[in-house]
Amino acid sequence: LFFFLFCSNLQYTFFIVLYPMGVSGELLTIYAALPYVQKTGLYSVTLPNKYNFSFDYYSFLILVMISYIPLFPQLYFHMMRQRKKVLGHTDDYSKVE
Repeated sequence: LFFFLFCSNLQYTFFIVLYPMGVSGELLTIYAALPYVQKTGLYSVTLPNKYNFSFDYYSFLILVMISYIPLFPQLYFHMMRQRKKVLGHTDDYSKVE
């Protein structure tokens, strides 16, 4: 039982550091890939084609990077609320009767 509670605490605590590190790693990886994607036209579809459809992967990657600005705080603070819900308030444990 102690091990389960300990692992649960770690799961809801380590994300505080690991989640921003993971997002930073994703953004740096996308940023590093941008010159190659632009130079090669990787995964891009240009007109004319039989579907009359165009897609620029380079612009899509930039849009994904920009979308982290409003989305990351929402996701991060959702995790903080989940942590508070699962672990409870520390004030409840500090009261001595």
